[in-house]
Amino acid sequence: MQDKDMQNILDADDDYSPTIITLTDENDETYQFEVVDEIDYNEEHYLAVVEHFDDPQKALEAEPVLIIFRVGDADEDGLETFDIVDDDEEFFEVGGIFETRLREIYEFEE
Repeated sequence: MQDKDMQNILDADDDYSPTIITLTDENDETYQFEVVDEIDYNEEHYLAVVEHFDDPQKALEAEPVLIIFRVGDADEDGLETFDIVDDDEEFFEVGGIFETRLREIYEFEE
C-alpha cells in the first residue's frame, strides 16, 4: 500500500462520527446506542445497534450485542418509537440481512 493510500484511509477514519440514539424506556431509564446499519425491508425500517459507551475502556470491556429495532410511528410528542424485534421469524429474516451486510464490513465471531 502506498503512503498516499494509507493517508486516505487515515483521513477517512478522522471523518467517522457514529450515529448515536438515546432511548427512554417505560421506566424513564435512558440508554444510548450506536447505529451500525439500517435497512428498509417489507415496508418497515430497521436499525441494527450496539450499546454505546462514552468511556472507551468500558466499550472495550463490554461484550458487543447486536440489537435490532423496528422504527415505529411517532408518538404523541412527535418522537419516533423503536420496538425490539422479538418475533422469531421476523428476527431471523432481518437479522440474516444485517449479518450478511455487516460481515462485509466487520470481522466477528460466530
